[in-house]
Amino acid sequence: MRILHTSDWHLGRVTYNHSRAADHDAVLTEIIALAREHRPDLICHTGDLFDHARPSYSDMGKAITVLQELAAIAPVVVACGNHDSALLLGLFTQLLGANSRIHFITAPRPGHDGVLRFPGPDGTILRLAALPFVHANRFIDPFDDPATWQGNYADRVGRLAQALADDLLRDLDPGREVTVFAAHQYVAGAYLSGSERAAHSNDFYATRSEQIPTVDYAAFGHIHKPQALPGNAVTGRYAGSPIQLDFGEIGDRKSIVLVDLHPGRDAQIELVELRAGRRLRRLDGTLDEVRALAPLVGDELCLVTVHTATHEPTLSEQIRELLPAATVLQINEVCADRRLEILTEDAVAADLDPDFPQMFRDYLAEQGTKAAAVDRVMTTFELLFTSIDDEYPPTLPEEDLLAAPVPAGQTAYAGHTAHAREVTR
Repeated sequence: MRILHTSDWHLGRVTYNHSRAADHDAVLTEIIALAREHRPDLICHTGDLFDHARPSYSDMGKAITVLQELAAIAPVVVACGNHDSALLLGLFTQLLGANSRIHFITAPRPGHDGVLRFPGPDGTILRLAALPFVHANRFIDPFDDPATWQGNYADRVGRLAQALADDLLRDLDPGREVTVFAAHQYVAGAYLSGSERAAHSNDFYATRSEQIPTVDYAAFGHIHKPQALPGNAVTGRYAGSPIQLDFGEIGDRKSIVLVDLHPGRDAQIELVELRAGRRLRRLDGTLDEVRALAPLVGDELCLVTVHTATHEPTLSEQIRELLPAATVLQINEVCADRRLEILTEDAVAADLDPDFPQMFRDYLAEQGTKAAAVDRVMTTFELLFTSIDDEYPPTLPEEDLLAAPVPAGQTAYAGHTAHAREVTR
């Protein structure tokens, strides 16, 4: 039995206000082509079909079209992820009908025919049980045994996984049957990309590797970095996202997972790299350093940070001319004359109770200024602060310019204009 394992498509994703629809179109076309080439007996999608619980009509249409094309090759199982709407996937099940080869698993179903069986071409039968993402605030069923209401998230997920495993392994014929456990969850020890929803990939939602049922292959979703499951208790993988969804995924080599299962033998796993979809790149340096890197940048999505001595009014135009093939998502300029040196620990320890000018200096060190040079802003602030402390009206240099006599041979209006320009500068 051959399985094609994919996950975390996140259709509808936007990266720095830029739609990833074109990248999804390219990579999903590639996945369909790979499925046709490798002819799996089952296609397993382990959650986060969409990036939002209320996807657009176009994203819903795209998802169903791709899943139907995959289902023409082999049956498809989709476990509901934390970004997906269980109600929406349930509606898809209704609309597609009972004879559809696409199976949406929207809730754990231990003891309620939660095990799916798929016959293989050589007489082998694949048994699959799926545990979709379970939100902590939807765990308690008032009709369940109250004793199960206590315990942390990992313990509750562990009980569900064990109940599914009991159904999955009951009356198993190891000579002709193989087993798969599909889930969308965070297993402690997995390497995060930083693009996962932080609320659902923190320590509270961490489960334990020893709770994963002992099956021939464990197909997991939720973590975007492709990797083997933590621990050595069971053979399994996070398939990861098919494109780099955010900048925490720079350098990730995306893939699908092909798994060959034979009764009584270890799973054979092959990673097939995905090449479609634009990559993400960060460029950080002076304008000359960015200029030197520019020939290496092709059709990529870029974040550019440029360090300058003072503000470059045409920086955006220069960067876009240097990177004509790239999509520049954002340009950050770090001006040396608009930032102050951050205090060291020794300096802070020497002055545990900073005065107002020092606090303003710390603020400028973090935020910078928008127009005037930072030393001029600081000088003006200290002058104003001192005048308040000494209780006398402040005198600014600009006021002296306005009161200065008009030079001989120059009209009052022209002189006033010249001084006004100086004040503006």
